[in-house]
Amino acid sequence: MKAIMILLSLVVLPALAEPSPVTEMSAMQVITPLLLVIALIFLLAWLVKKVNPGQTAMGKDIMVIASTPVSNQARLCLVRVGGKDILVGVTAQQVTRIETFNEPVVDQPANSSPHDLSQQFRKLMKRDKGEKS
Repeated sequence: MKAIMILLSLVVLPALAEPSPVTEMSAMQVITPLLLVIALIFLLAWLVKKVNPGQTAMGKDIMVIASTPVSNQARLCLVRVGGKDILVGVTAQQVTRIETFNEPVVDQPANSSPHDLSQQFRKLMKRDKGEKS
């Protein structure tokens, strides 16, 4: 029993006496490089945006006007591209053009529908502000 206690004290006491490198590291030594990497990512994203001004933002010229499910795996979508409306069938395997319309079929895009969550949230916020006044 005495031998086990001596062996245990020889193993445990030196480990307790020396501080580990992790405990010596301050929070600033951990957070500062993390913040620098995040700042570098934003800087590079800004530079890429400025260097390629001729490229349009994704989805700017192509807009989904309406979409409705036909079955569990198929949908019909009305897409506006360059002033033309295109009716397409969309499945998991392919997208098929069904019809092309030269003039707009629907005047109002789907994202301004009353069922849009952001529109409902704005109306709720305006109503709450009106009640507080």
